[in-house]
Parts: sequence; C-alpha cells; structure tokens
Amino acid sequence: AFSLWLASGMVHSVSAAGIVADHGAPGHQQPTITQTASGIPQVNIQTPSAGGVSHNTYSQFDVGNQGVILNNAHNNVQTQLGGMVAGNPWLAKGEARIILNEVNSRNPSQLNGFVEVAGKKAQVVIANPAGISCDGCGFINANRATLTTGQPQMKNGSLTGFSVERGEIQITGKGMDASRTDYTDIIARSVKINAGIWAQDLKVTTGRNNVDIAHGQIEKKTGDVSSQPQMALDVASLGGMYAGKIRLVGTETGVGVRNAGHIGAQAGAVTLTADGRIENSGSISAKTDVHLATTRELHNSGSVYAGQDTQIQSDGVFTHTGSVASRRNT
Repeated sequence: AFSLWLASGMVHSVSAAGIVADHGAPGHQQPTITQTASGIPQVNIQTPSAGGVSHNTYSQFDVGNQGVILNNAHNNVQTQLGGMVAGNPWLAKGEARIILNEVNSRNPSQLNGFVEVAGKKAQVVIANPAGISCDGCGFINANRATLTTGQPQMKNGSLTGFSVERGEIQITGKGMDASRTDYTDIIARSVKINAGIWAQDLKVTTGRNNVDIAHGQIEKKTGDVSSQPQMALDVASLGGMYAGKIRLVGTETGVGVRNAGHIGAQAGAVTLTADGRIENSGSISAKTDVHLATTRELHNSGSVYAGQDTQIQSDGVFTHTGSVASRRNT
C-alpha cells in the first residue's frame, strides 16, 4: 500500500530538497511538500483566492539541480521534469492564475534548477527579501516569471505588487533560462549578473521602490541612503542579457549601472534609465532602438548599436571612447 501512495506522490512531508513550508504562516498559506514517483520535489500549492492567487509561504525555498514542480493541476497530469503527477487536492475550486512563493528567511534562496508548473500555465513569483541566487534556474509552463526581493502586497485576495527595501538578486554559473516564458521580471534593491539570462520580454528594476504586479508602474521611495549598494545593476564580462526586448530601470539616486558584458535585444528595443552613473565597457545592441538615459554622467568605452535609432541622454558628463552606431539616427 505504501508503494502505491509513493507512486501517486501522496507521501506528505514538511520539506523536500530545501523546500520547507513556513509553519508560522496561516494554514491556508502552507503548501504541501511531497515528491513525484521519480523523486522530483513537488509542491501542492494552496487553494487560490477569488483573485486567482495561490499564496504559499516558506521558511526555505531552494531548488536543486533536479528542479521542482509547482502542482497547479486538480487532476493527474504529465510533466516534463517528473513524469506523471497526481492531482492537487487543494485545487478543487479551480487552478491558480498566479503562484506566489513567499520566503520568510534570513538566507537567500538558491535556485539551481528549473521550476515547472504542472497543469494550467500560471505566473510564478518567488519573493525573498533576503535575496535570490540563480545558477541554472529556469521556468517551464509559466507565462510570467518574477524574481523579487520585495515584500508581496496583497489586497482583497489579489497580488497588487511588491515593496522593495533591500536584497540582491544574483545570476551566476549556468545563468537563467526564461526563454519559454512570455515575460520575465527581476525586481530588487540591486542585481548582479555574472552569467547569461535568456528571456523573451525582460524587465529589471532596481532600487527602493513600490512596483505594481504588471511591472509597469514604479514608485520610488524616499530616504534611507545609509545602506545604498555600490551598484544598482552590475553586468560582469561573463554576464549577459539575451532577450526579445529589454527594459532596465535604476531609480536609486547616485547608484549606478555598469555593463561589461552583453545586453542584446534580438526582436525589439533596449531601454536603460538610471538615477546614477552609467558605465558601458561591454556591448549594448538592439534590433530596433537603444535608449540610454541618466541624471548623472555616462561613460562608454564599449559598443552601442541600434538597428533603428540610438538615443543617449546624460545630465552629466558624457565620455565616449568606444563606438555608437545605428542604421537611422543617433
């Protein structure tokens, strides 16, 4: 009998390979952690709100190389990572539109494998104010992927956005593969990119901000300059962003953006705005437009290329020892 329970993924536990439900959270925010028959960690997400948000709270959310399955299927379903997965009993009233994974921990989350949504496609949110490190992370069957160090903001069962005070997101090693996801959001106080990010529509916002769930409205917070990071966005020589279109926003006054890697939009534009110094010693390219804007100085010793127009705006000194080119206007 036990083997049958194991095969159906119904052996419940409080943790699996670094994923632990937060038992200090309300019961309706505690997911059930189990395993697939093939040994892949499986999270039976909690019942969604009327707004379609499954709010799951953890004391630890680390993903190993084997990945993890977020079970958004009421009935048995086939998955890429774990084969057949038993239906999630928490979803009798319907599947989630947004799967919120909120982490209450002093430690950053280590994401070293893929996160797969079983069943109905959904937005996956991983929120850990202590930080997130991605080395070989990625997403399967998610229409939107959001990594943030912000505190999730809930209102009447809907996830309205994130309040960012602190925390860094790092992309290292094998990088991040969100190429099968329509939209990818990285929202944190600061971001370090030492490996590649592959995405379709990539938006990165840094600083102390209130950011709405659609990542369209950014409200800058005031004060608290004591704990400012050295750089808001730091793309190292081994780092890169490879996406259809890319929007990068740094709101923190005096905190700069540095690119020594490659920022390339294969289908659309690259937009980079910062309230601090912009340094480019790498390459920035777009199929359509490149728009760089800063309230401080801008230094370009690398290359900037646009298939259409290039716009560079600097309220400070603009030093240029590299190349800037476009097919139309610069």
